[in-house]
Formats: sequence, C-alpha cells, structure tokens
Amino acid sequence: MIYFLFLDHPRNEKLHKMTKSKEKLARRYFKNSDTLETEVEMRGKKYKAVVDYKVFAGMANFDCFNCQEPCCADNPAKYEQKTRELILENLERYNDLTKNVDIMLEMGYSMEEIEESIAADDMMAPEEHIEEEITLCTCAFKPKNGSTLCAIHSLCLEKNMDAKEIVEHKPVICSIWPLEILAEDDCSVLYITAPDDFTNSFTIEDYYTNACINREFSESAVFRRYNPEGFQYEEYKPLIAAYGDTIKHALGIKCYEDIKQRLIDEELVEKSDFEDASQQITKEF
Repeated sequence: MIYFLFLDHPRNEKLHKMTKSKEKLARRYFKNSDTLETEVEMRGKKYKAVVDYKVFAGMANFDCFNCQEPCCADNPAKYEQKTRELILENLERYNDLTKNVDIMLEMGYSMEEIEESIAADDMMAPEEHIEEEITLCTCAFKPKNGSTLCAIHSLCLEKNMDAKEIVEHKPVICSIWPLEILAEDDCSVLYITAPDDFTNSFTIEDYYTNACINREFSESAVFRRYNPEGFQYEEYKPLIAAYGDTIKHALGIKCYEDIKQRLIDEELVEKSDFEDASQQITKEF
C-alpha cells in the first residue's frame, strides 16, 4: 500500500511507500471498520474508493486563522501548471504575502530567473533554498506571527474564485488535509479515513494536537495556554458538514453524497447539521 496523497511529493520519492507493519495495521483497520464503497473523482480521474465513513461524523472546526499548528511547514506536492500561472499573474501580491521574490532578489537572482523558477522548479523556488532562506511551504505566509496561511488560497479569494476554483488551484493534499488516503500500489482502490481516536498507528502524521479535529484537546488547559482565542466549542460541527464544499470538489459529488446519506441514514448526523451554508474554504482572513 501507499500514501496516495504523497505520490507527488517533491522532496522524497520514497515517502509515499508504507512499511509492511503499517500496511498490516491499515488493512486490519479497514477490514474491521464500517465502510462504504463509492467512486472518487480527483483531478479528472476516477477511482474506486473504500471510505471509513463514520469518521466523517466526528466534530471539526477548521479555524485556520486562529491555528498555530505548522500544517504548512512543507511543500507537499510538485505544483501544477494552473497554480504556477496564478502566481505569475499575481506576482506582486504573492510577494507581498510571502516575500519570496524579495528574498531571491536579495540573493542576486534576476526577475527573469525568479519567474523561470516559479514556472519550472518543483517547489517554485530553487531547491537549495527550500527550508533554508525560504522556510515553511513556498506558498505559506504568517499574517499575525502565529497562524500560517496559504498564499494560493488567499489569491483565489481576492480574485473572487468559488470553492471549486480554490480546490482546483491548490495541491489536493492541501485542500483535504487532514483526511488520509491510502491506496493499493497500482491505485486501483483508495482507502479514505480521517483521524478519530488519533491512535490508529498507520497514518503518516500525529494529529492529536490538531484542535481542528480534536474538540476535546481544544478545551484543554495545555491548548488554551498558547491559543486562548478561536476553536470555540459551539463552532464545531460534523466533518462532513464543516468540509462539505471541499469534499465535493476534491473527491467528487458522488463521494460526498454517499457519505452524507449513509451518516443520515444511520442517524450519526442530522439534516439540520447542513443548514449553515458557511464554509471555511471561502472565509477571508
């Protein structure tokens, strides 16, 4: 099995391969969990998918503007052409947010070289400067010296793009994090889950301190010590509702509807959970 979302990781081609021990745990988990079969449509390709649907009833609050977790600490995928074009067409604003152009100019690069790098380099900057002069993800920026936000997402909002367009311009993994997608080696079947008890032992990251999907942790004194604002208890709602637009446009409407209907049928969520149409994906900082 592989970590599907890391197939196109720019820095480590071996990162997507699961160890035998973790694969064993993952197969046992999906064998013993309540799942549904559906179809996922991602970047124009369709996949058979097995979904650990009950985790989508878990409570979530994607309050990125008050988050201090370094979710954008790495470039998770080689950037697609559509993203590069967006950056080049809005280079001045991209630099206002990230300061990446200024950094490269200070290092002696010409504007022509910088634009060529954005157009061609995996991470839109010369690899030798990633994690050195340019820390975090190439598109990350810090508006309040605490939270870390996405310049791609911000540019899309400033261009009045809708949720579908935002998902199309960001790397898939950035749009649907913290969902976890495993796959058979040939990608014939995807296995989709999300952290719920934070101890399933086969996910690629440790999610316990991510308050967006751990409401219990968000109420702890440890969390409130460094984040006294945001992630309010009453703002949490089921993951399928909190991330509705993102799931529709990243994984396809069929996948979204199949999960939603199963959760409603089993009374794990209520129709009233979907009455609030506001979505984090279109919220401006």
